[in-house]
Amino acid sequence: MLLLLVSPCQGGSYSQKKALHDALLSSSNYNPDQRPVLDQAHTLHVDVMFALVSIVEINDVIQNFRCNGFLGLFWTDEILRWNSSDYGGEVVMAPKITSVFRPRVIMLNTMENRDLFEDDYAPLSVMSDGSVDWAPGSIFPASCKLDLTKYPFDQQHCQIEMLAMNFNATELLFQPTSNFVGMNFFTENGQWDITNMSVSCPLRDIGSEQKSTVLVSFDLKRKPTFLVLSVLLPIVFLSLLNLLVFVIPVDSGEKISYGITVLLALSVFMSIMSSMLPSSSESMPLMISYIFILMIISVLTVVDSIIIVGLHHMEEKEEKSQKARTNFKSAMPKIGFLRKAVTPLNQTSPMVSEDPINQDELGLKVKPVSADDRTSPEKSAPPYESLTRSSEGPRVNKYKLIGKYIDLVSLAVFGVVWLSVTVGFMASMAA
Repeated sequence: MLLLLVSPCQGGSYSQKKALHDALLSSSNYNPDQRPVLDQAHTLHVDVMFALVSIVEINDVIQNFRCNGFLGLFWTDEILRWNSSDYGGEVVMAPKITSVFRPRVIMLNTMENRDLFEDDYAPLSVMSDGSVDWAPGSIFPASCKLDLTKYPFDQQHCQIEMLAMNFNATELLFQPTSNFVGMNFFTENGQWDITNMSVSCPLRDIGSEQKSTVLVSFDLKRKPTFLVLSVLLPIVFLSLLNLLVFVIPVDSGEKISYGITVLLALSVFMSIMSSMLPSSSESMPLMISYIFILMIISVLTVVDSIIIVGLHHMEEKEEKSQKARTNFKSAMPKIGFLRKAVTPLNQTSPMVSEDPINQDELGLKVKPVSADDRTSPEKSAPPYESLTRSSEGPRVNKYKLIGKYIDLVSLAVFGVVWLSVTVGFMASMAA
């Protein structure tokens, strides 16, 4: 919690306050660039606290963390001390901050300006015993390496690291007033929950010197409800619809177009997820791998559907070819019979003697027709009808039946694969 110092108004006059400022902050008595300790061999201890106002943004693509907060710094200025009774009872002074020593705090892991605290803001107060309170506020843009493997069920750890630039650890040492972050002014974020926060002041080796730093750590957990309802569940349901391509009959004409439509929809979701996540291969999100496997399944279902539709039309082509071949074969005997019927007898047959002996010699003896031959329909039928009858009943292909079996088997196989992939993805997210 920030320390807001409020003191009762004392009865000092304007001239007494001006005399206090002139006596303490005159250029001959005070140097704001020098540590305010009488013995320069001593270390200046600066107490630190951090109060969080809000989490502004956590950008998954550029991997940065932005928060709004106040950094409270408290130290003792051994030069700025006075007897309040000599100045009309004045116990508090609020000088211009550029005229008083302040530790120049910069941010190490920043994404923007390192010197966060402008000189024209964050007023500073000095007590009569030399206690100085300064609580500058700012937007802290910190770089944060995000592990998005379990996106959107991920948890992140981000830090804000600051140090005093001009002094080493023997000259200025930060020490936390509390390990906890102040939450009195905090406004909850709609996308992230804070599971833990802490403030520490470790030492850090920078070059040949050891410097004191301020480290504010945040453990964050993403709220996945929105992403689950808007991205994850639609992908799961869409991939389930992909299996129904094997239920659509081939005669409908929509089997292949349905599979391609689902494939394109999954491609759109893949592009949406790619725009929401960083282009990094260090920690590949499981959701990207899941969508990629679903796209492979969708491609295979489209290929399978094309094969089934091809088998269906192959049988139709075979049936048409067989029917044309049968019609041609049945037409040829009829044409030959008609040609013999219209040909003159003297051009087609030699003169046949009525003598039975001559008929036997020529092999043209006509066999008398019995009564049974006249009454039997098969024996009395024209010769071309027997040829036509023998050619009837074309062979029927079994391609349609094969296609139906492939549909059933594919539905079962792809259903098991989809279920295994989806259950494995959910189990990996829950682990």
